[in-house]
Amino acid sequence: MKVELKEPKVWQRVFEIEVPGEQVKAAIEELYFEYGRKAKIPGFRPGKVPRTVLEARFGKGIEAEAIERLVPESYEKALVDHKLVPVNRAEISDLDFTPDRSIKFKATFEVLPPVSVKQYKGLPATRRLRKISGQDVDREIEYLQGLYAEYKQTENPARDGDRVIIDFVPLSGLEDPEKAKGRDYPVDLGTPQVLPEFNQSLTGAKAGEEREIKVKYPADYPGNGLAGKEAVFKVTVKEVREKHLPALDDEFAKKVSEYQTLAELKEKIQSGLEARSNAEAAEGVRVQVLQKMIEDNPLELPQSLVTEELNKMVNDAKERHHHQHKHQDGQECQDCPDDAKLKEQYQPIAEWKIKEELLMAEVARQEKIEVSPAELDESFADLARYYRKTAEEIKATFSSSQDRLDDLKDRIAVTKAGKLVAEAAAVKEEFIEGPK
Repeated sequence: MKVELKEPKVWQRVFEIEVPGEQVKAAIEELYFEYGRKAKIPGFRPGKVPRTVLEARFGKGIEAEAIERLVPESYEKALVDHKLVPVNRAEISDLDFTPDRSIKFKATFEVLPPVSVKQYKGLPATRRLRKISGQDVDREIEYLQGLYAEYKQTENPARDGDRVIIDFVPLSGLEDPEKAKGRDYPVDLGTPQVLPEFNQSLTGAKAGEEREIKVKYPADYPGNGLAGKEAVFKVTVKEVREKHLPALDDEFAKKVSEYQTLAELKEKIQSGLEARSNAEAAEGVRVQVLQKMIEDNPLELPQSLVTEELNKMVNDAKERHHHQHKHQDGQECQDCPDDAKLKEQYQPIAEWKIKEELLMAEVARQEKIEVSPAELDESFADLARYYRKTAEEIKATFSSSQDRLDDLKDRIAVTKAGKLVAEAAAVKEEFIEGPK
């Protein structure tokens, strides 16, 4: 077998392969032998069918089957001989079954680019730590208080903070009014999610009243096809519910948490906010160091890897959108994100993520980072919580596939490498005052 290897790009390889006629002939003869043993042809006993009959009946099919066998076999052998690991399925082209009965074809595939890291210790970074104040704790308490608020029906006019239950029908401005109808829709007055025109027009409204509300959607409105448009809605106020906040006392602390006093709850919130601030500062250092490494060690990425990661991110984003924007009647929101815009948005993120994994894998290799059984068990436990299964079930799933287990170990090693470069950075401290 003749193989010529070409490298059009650092992440692309092309095999030009020729399988000699002798090898093709041997494969065809083997197939004739198999067909001769198994073929059931009237007038002949199994294994006794003449070669001429087999050629007449199966000749073209046998040649095609020989090609189907030899092309992937030859490609796999070329990979082994050249010690190459593809990251995508090869594209087979220029397939030719020549008169001398040899097979020629091209196999184009992608590989990981060469990765070399110049420096990963002592890189500059700023640790921006936000100081936690009593006001931060109060904001968290107020948020909890709002979650446990009760809404009681009232005959009073709606005011800021009240919940108004409405039916609405578009009268003009929308191409498909039926899809924009709503029934028993809750509007919490004064919240940023509510369009300003609805906030203004519904403030002061009473149950049973009807309003016509003219809306101009912002130019950056996320709804598909609504940005910059004007529409008029007929709105019927069905109920006004007044917001009643629970008293902030020890009983409130017991109701919303495992703690017995409000002071204890505030103390735990303070420590939780400080832990989050420290984690965010550490993550900021890691991201800065990695960005510096990406700039200092440029990588050309295989297109298939970028496409795979990008499609995964776009699908995840669409799934989140559908989950978060489901109508009250159970129908999916019609304002779905546009695939092209999502891909444009996530393209640099996908590339950044792949570069991170490649660079950290190289750091893990240089540092000889290993994954302990305890770290594997911890990862099994994390996955079990995420998928709502037992750690034993997760462990059994990974243990049944060595490739899957090795992939998990690689991911853990990459995470450890990320922590290592962050801890080894030349860090300058910076404290941030005020709310996040």
